[in-house]
Amino acid sequence: MESGIWEKARNVLKRILEAASYNVGEVNDPQIFSAIKDDAALLVLCSDDPEMIAMFDSMNYHLHAGGNNIACRKLLFTLDPTVQTEDCIRWGADEFVLNAGRAALAEVLGQTLILDLSRSVQEPEQVNWLTPAIAAGMAEEEEEEMGPELPHLPLQVSEKRACGIAGLHGSAKCRFIPYWSYTYVSTGEREVKDRLVSFEAEGAGAINAINGLKMKLDPDTIKYGAIPFDSTIMSARLVQEDVEEQIVREVIDRLTQRVRFRYEKGDAIFYEEKTIKPDRNNIRVDLKMIYVPVWQVRGGSRIVEVNGFTGEILSIPMDEGVELL
Repeated sequence: MESGIWEKARNVLKRILEAASYNVGEVNDPQIFSAIKDDAALLVLCSDDPEMIAMFDSMNYHLHAGGNNIACRKLLFTLDPTVQTEDCIRWGADEFVLNAGRAALAEVLGQTLILDLSRSVQEPEQVNWLTPAIAAGMAEEEEEEMGPELPHLPLQVSEKRACGIAGLHGSAKCRFIPYWSYTYVSTGEREVKDRLVSFEAEGAGAINAINGLKMKLDPDTIKYGAIPFDSTIMSARLVQEDVEEQIVREVIDRLTQRVRFRYEKGDAIFYEEKTIKPDRNNIRVDLKMIYVPVWQVRGGSRIVEVNGFTGEILSIPMDEGVELL
């Protein structure tokens, strides 16, 4: 790699260490620079050269200052992912980008970068890289911007896009509508005369917990997480027991079969029709509450609701118009 690129890399690393209150200086080797903070000394090498890296890794460096002999730690920045070291803190492109960004933000905030040099690879979410006060403030701010955690369909349509879909110039508010997500499994069979009637079936869907309207639902699309903090969570009206009973009735109706039999009696031929229904005890229903994001777009006297997951305009309000003022 060109020497000019390594020189740029050294300059960035110096700024990172200076943001962490290290005093950066030169040594007699142009490829290496030093960084000192309190009683800690660090030597930094930027290179992809295997021989230079091997020598740097094998050497023991000491700093004589104020009558003290301080053992130096070593930091290697390399863009060669195959490089192996035994006695160096090793940074690659990921650590370089991560810490350069942290240093820039620390400078913007007027704070000291807290640099963890105990590991070669640093995980962003595991490193407290600003002073505790700023880190706590940022965490509190992030927490305030997140609403409660709910099982819900992802909000894939933005507020601006929802207004465009609705064709209105106005304001939009996101509301999370409760739905009973369900799966059912039916088992069993009945033998009538010489015929075997099977009731094996399964299915899934969702029922609006406010107005009872049904919706097709792929259970794999449901996620559990925080919703936008300024969203409105609507309350359910339909209780679980009633919804379960409704689903069972519908499954029984769907699987009920009319079977016609022919038999002879004497010289006459007779036909008999029987209605065969599944046993209610063989139908298992699993229910759980989920939430569907809906944008309520208001423009003048018009209100249009847009499904925040699919982007479709709703012909019937998801909550029967409740809270429409």
